[in-house]
Amino acid sequence: MTKDMSSQNYQRLINKTEDYIEQHLGDPILLKDLASNAHLSEFHFHRIYSKYSTETLNEFVTRFKLERAAIYLTVNTSISLTEVALNYGYNDASTFSRAFKRYFKMSPSNYRKQQELTRISLQNMK
Repeated sequence: MTKDMSSQNYQRLINKTEDYIEQHLGDPILLKDLASNAHLSEFHFHRIYSKYSTETLNEFVTRFKLERAAIYLTVNTSISLTEVALNYGYNDASTFSRAFKRYFKMSPSNYRKQQELTRISLQNMK
């Protein structure tokens, strides 16, 4: 297999993994779930993923969920942080808030406020 072919296969694997995560945002996502979705053994999936990625599988899943949650927070301003946490697979708002702050360097509520201020500022520029 050529290097280009393996890169294409890896990209397909990542895309399929992202699709699976997107469809299961509210669920705990385990290595066995992702491997099964890719039709690979856990060992082989993890080995391939580790070879081509700069982040661990857990970091990838967490990042993916948090980035989607951030979009959701911005678009759905009336939804509580607890509801957002539950929608994205966290057991409670405090666990979600800690993970969010670790990734975005600010709390979810501050992120939401910052995004709202940015949106208002852009509207005022028009």
